[in-house]
Amino acid sequence: MTVTARHRRPRATRYSKLAVGAAAAGTMVLVPSVAKADPQPTIDQVKTQLDKLYQQAADANEAYNTAKDAQGKLQQQVDGINKEMSAEQASMAQTQTRLGGLAAAQYRSGNIDPTLQIMVQADPGTLLNMSATIDRVTANGADTLKLLAQQKADLAAKAKEAADKMALLDRNTKDAEAKKKQFDGDVTKAQNLLNSLQADQRAALEAQRAREQAAAVQAAKDAAAKQTASSGSTGGSSGSTSVSIPPVSGRAAAAVAFAKSQLGKPYIFGATGPGGYDCSGLTQAAWKAAGVTIPRTATAQMQGLRAIPASSAQPGDLVFFYGDSSYVNHVGMYIGNGLVIHAPRPGSTVSVAAVSTMPVVSYARPA
Repeated sequence: MTVTARHRRPRATRYSKLAVGAAAAGTMVLVPSVAKADPQPTIDQVKTQLDKLYQQAADANEAYNTAKDAQGKLQQQVDGINKEMSAEQASMAQTQTRLGGLAAAQYRSGNIDPTLQIMVQADPGTLLNMSATIDRVTANGADTLKLLAQQKADLAAKAKEAADKMALLDRNTKDAEAKKKQFDGDVTKAQNLLNSLQADQRAALEAQRAREQAAAVQAAKDAAAKQTASSGSTGGSSGSTSVSIPPVSGRAAAAVAFAKSQLGKPYIFGATGPGGYDCSGLTQAAWKAAGVTIPRTATAQMQGLRAIPASSAQPGDLVFFYGDSSYVNHVGMYIGNGLVIHAPRPGSTVSVAAVSTMPVVSYARPA
């Protein structure tokens, strides 16, 4: 039986026919694998994902600052121990010189005690357990030997303390490096998410953020203006920032002035200025400019400074966000009228924001 050409020719698939038809019509039809892909996230969904990544990055930044702060303090302790060890070694050298003089005097008199020579070389434990033997040496020699024994024991203890501190310092250094890596990873994910958006989508996202922030700031200003009108008082103008800051004096005024002067500088991981800041780096630098030393991290600032109620907040006070009474990952400087100056997140700059746009944990007053 002859097989006809109609039977030999391969049969066109449904998808190839669609593709041909689409090509002829000048349109694009997705193949099944693409058609089943997850739908493009909405702007609100992207914003939620970004906020989550930035919060993770803030946690990593706070952990990094904590590790670096501990690292710095440990290094100071190690340096102090090394100085003490140097002093102890110098003192031991003097004691050994005294013992050498004693031994020489005994040698010249022909009465050198071999025990004295042995004990000069003995380890601290042996020396401290040889009190019976020490009694056979002259009283002056015995006291000197006991002193040397104690000096050697103190030096050994300090050496062990220094070694322990160095080991802890090494762990803190590695922990800080790990947190930096975690931060970089979260920021990269956020940037990749932004890069996945079309130009118009990114513009829409930024516009939405700007509208929300502007609305919150305006609401805070309106509330402050209403309160000012009802009380019959006036507030000072912040000039180019167009933010009304109530009158403030003393160290708080210096801290607020410094924070205002940093507006527009970039957020930089783990930075304390002057080119950029993270959140707690900005508040620490501002109060340092006012002559007040405060802790490095947001959590340490919250726990180490005097807590105040929100109703008592004044310009220069610190406001802590995102966390609870035991931990926070963000801080800003209150400038009055429901507003803070802060270093928000990677990719942003030091700016003014409404307190109401972030979950407040507490307030504190540095001075």
